[in-house]
Amino acid sequence: MGNRHGIGLSNVLQKTPVCLFRCLLSVFSITVLLCAHSTAQERVAIGLKTHDRLTTLLFSPMQGGYALTDEHRDTVYRFRTDDALSITANAGRVVVKSIFGLNDTLAEAHLTGTGINPAFKVRYNSSGKEHSYHGHLTVVSEGGRLRAANSVGMESYVGRVVQAEVGYGATDEYYKIQSIICRTYAVRNMGRHSSDGFNLCDHEHCQVYSGRKTATDEVVKAAAATSGLVMVSSENDLVLSAFHANCGGQTANSEDVWAEWRSYLRAATDTFCLSERSATWSRVFDSQEFIDKLGFSTSEEDLHHFAYYQPIRKKYFTLGNDSVELGSMRWILHLRSGFFNLRVDEGQVIIDGRGYGHGVGLCQQGAMRMTEYGYDHSQILGYYYKGVSLISLQQLD
Repeated sequence: MGNRHGIGLSNVLQKTPVCLFRCLLSVFSITVLLCAHSTAQERVAIGLKTHDRLTTLLFSPMQGGYALTDEHRDTVYRFRTDDALSITANAGRVVVKSIFGLNDTLAEAHLTGTGINPAFKVRYNSSGKEHSYHGHLTVVSEGGRLRAANSVGMESYVGRVVQAEVGYGATDEYYKIQSIICRTYAVRNMGRHSSDGFNLCDHEHCQVYSGRKTATDEVVKAAAATSGLVMVSSENDLVLSAFHANCGGQTANSEDVWAEWRSYLRAATDTFCLSERSATWSRVFDSQEFIDKLGFSTSEEDLHHFAYYQPIRKKYFTLGNDSVELGSMRWILHLRSGFFNLRVDEGQVIIDGRGYGHGVGLCQQGAMRMTEYGYDHSQILGYYYKGVSLISLQQLD
């Protein structure tokens, strides 16, 4: 199970007085290689609405001053109070018009904010819905559509993603955990959309970023307390900081889900999440429907009295001569996880499942519960990611 540090002792630990938890779990804690956090304010360019075909965009400032510059960063226009600018795609260029008389065509439109925490709002195409963001906006035209990217400081980006991912009411230590995970992911994937002209996109392909969700004081403090810190593996590489909602009692080895072995993504027993809302679930299928969806050659008669048990996470589900990876089976049948037992009763396939998500890396509900027992963020990260260390962005090559 890849349990190098005795994580299977969690059954005992949950019955141990809180005052002993830190001592017993100190072996899991991540090494912090640099106590002084990075002060460099890295910036992130996030592609906006990349799933949509944007042809027009209406921009207006909300806070601070804004100026429009061209591809050479020469100033074209300075915004007035209650100003607005329309941007339209036209033959590989953008047409910019303001309500105060500007009418120009540019190769690139850079909308740069000044002052403390500049912010703006945008309407896309003919939609009346407003979207608000902080920082700067760059707009170019490509293939008859607009490509927009919001540029913000790394810590501002981290705070907003953490707020959107976690929501309200979590502990300070959990916000720290999610801040480190988010920052590590962002830095590791900064070149993911380089061919598109930005670093990361704003949906699940990267990390969900709305820009609108202003981080609470608790999230801002957690991001600041971990500012610049990222996780690296024992091989000194930025880790794949995978996480999921609930592991159902055991996390998964990376190669059992994504066919890629990683030293720090090892299966671990986790009883902290077992009383949480996503710990168990069930689904029922008609036998023939079950067979057809999986494309199995098995007959309904072969399913009589069939049972499948998964006391620990497996990679494959096997029925007769048919087999499918549990990760694929999860998507085919729209299951909450690939961790389940299965039985057949009177022509129905009954699936009793555990957990929610792929099961690799950090279990969010388990980690939240651990913070309530008094574990700190480095102990919890070391519990789920084996042999990793925390380093400053300044230490990265």
